[in-house]
This record gives sequence, structure tokens and C-alpha cells, in this order.
Amino acid sequence: MPHPVLLEQWTSYDNRKIKDEKDNSKFDCSQRWEMEYLADKLKKHYPLKTRQTIMQAISHCCSKISAPHTREKFVECVVGHFVSE
Repeated sequence: MPHPVLLEQWTSYDNRKIKDEKDNSKFDCSQRWEMEYLADKLKKHYPLKTRQTIMQAISHCCSKISAPHTREKFVECVVGHFVSE
């Protein structure tokens, strides 16, 4: 079953990716706005995690998973990193 964050609305993310002519199913670690967008979504599900912890987990997964990062695999990696801490 997908993580609840994946079941949320990603409309603004998708629209921006499409406008930039990018694949909206892929997470691009080189785009700071994408990292911030994901961090905001994750913060709602993990309110006890600090913003810094969330961003560190995202950065960790950016280096761990080879690009292009599918949204699902990337979120799984980030959440898995939380659990392993």
C-alpha cells in the first residue's frame, strides 16, 4: 500500500513539472523547490520530525537512489530513512 503522502493531492507539483516540460512522475533532486515541496508534505505526516531531519533524509535518498527517482520509490526511501534513525 502506498504511503499516505503519495495519496495526497500533488496537483501544484504536477502542474509545475508539466509547465517546465518535465516528467511529473520523477523526483528531481537538483530542484530545490521539489525538495521543499516534499518536505512540506512529509512534515504534515511526521510533525515530530524537524525540518532539518526531513531535509537530511531527502538529501540522503538523493545520493542513495540513482536518478531518475520515481516519486514512489523516493518517498519510500525517505520514510525508510526516518525509521532507521
